[in-house]
Amino acid sequence: MREAPRLEPPLDPRWLQLLSERCSDLRGGGARFEDLFIEQRLELRAVFSGGELQIEECRLEGAAARWRSPTRVVLHASTGLSARAIGDLLARHADRVALPQVRPVPAAEMDPPRGWLDWACEVASRLSPAPGVVRYLNRRAAVIRADGWSPVSTPALVRIERGGEYPAALLGVWGHPLLGRWMGELIEKPAGKPWAPDAGIQLPVVFTGGTAGVLMHELVGHMAESDVVTTGGSPLSGLLGATITAAGIEIVDDPTRFDLPGAFNIDDEAMPAVPITVVKEGRFERFLCDAEGSRLLSCDPGRGRRATWSRPPVARLSNLVIGAGEVAPNDLEADLDHGLVVTRLGGATVDPVSSQTVLRIERGWEIRHGRRRRPLASCELTGSVVEILANIDPRIGSDPTPDWRLGWCVKDGVPLPTGSEAPSLLVTRLEVL
Repeated sequence: MREAPRLEPPLDPRWLQLLSERCSDLRGGGARFEDLFIEQRLELRAVFSGGELQIEECRLEGAAARWRSPTRVVLHASTGLSARAIGDLLARHADRVALPQVRPVPAAEMDPPRGWLDWACEVASRLSPAPGVVRYLNRRAAVIRADGWSPVSTPALVRIERGGEYPAALLGVWGHPLLGRWMGELIEKPAGKPWAPDAGIQLPVVFTGGTAGVLMHELVGHMAESDVVTTGGSPLSGLLGATITAAGIEIVDDPTRFDLPGAFNIDDEAMPAVPITVVKEGRFERFLCDAEGSRLLSCDPGRGRRATWSRPPVARLSNLVIGAGEVAPNDLEADLDHGLVVTRLGGATVDPVSSQTVLRIERGWEIRHGRRRRPLASCELTGSVVEILANIDPRIGSDPTPDWRLGWCVKDGVPLPTGSEAPSLLVTRLEVL
């Protein structure tokens, strides 16, 4: 398992501590100072198109201050991390701002790792002749509160986007030992002439190659997030403590897995990263809460995440890990007279009103009499959240596999990196759209 990156705060630690001490005195219009979030971001892009390679670099930094009153939370954000920029930001709401008179020592440049450019060029050549983009993404952040400050540590990420006839994308932790293999899967062309199942037919479906992680991300991960629960958009909101799926299923949201894209040492509200068991022995155990959700649901916080400093923290899952079983994946397929195997998911959505899930299938196979027969054409499968969970076979695959395809999770139009790892699972009935 990959270790957490070395903690490197965006600014001089001594100045951050002095700033925290000054923030303890802040008052503003009846509101209480909540926190000051500061962040630096680095994105490098190797863009390959028309046989040419262009390298682009984007460096951003900024801060946001939150204030809490009895009726609302106010967030002010601005670019820049100079003492003057932070002073002006705090002065938007505070009655009096007296920052430390010590000039902060600039942080070391956030540079890309050695060898990144050569690697990006190699990847671009493998994507050719299709257009593509190779990105390196990294950030430094810190949360400053009246009682101290904490650096936020997250893994550096790479994202590969392939266009052309067979578009696909990959998100992984920089330096992950499986990146090379995932690249091969990314550029692999579909096998043979694809077959499309008839709309309306209901079939058993095996999710393999880590795709069950994406399935549970939608059915359980998002549905356990406190903002979805408190706004009435989760079919799981009234099922806390109830058995919702097969007894052998255990699902943990684990931000300490630094080999997966959704990792962090503390969340963006300064709460320590702790694995949370969401489902245990098939029972729905816990919600995933930010600070506001914790207050409303009387549940521990720790999942307040920000897409960038200018956005408020919201409840978001991190790395959803489904425990492995003891059944060989081939055995899940061998017992099926007619069914489907999914090897790549292109996305999934849940309708908050009907609780219907739509799964967009990119790759897979038709199963006939326990054997893979024809490659599956792109199609969509559907079912309700509660019914799909209830229809998961109690036999669980022995092949825990990280999913590289859909780590960039978009919720309410805001993207955040997440991860998943899952064994093969069999859903006994899904309907083809």
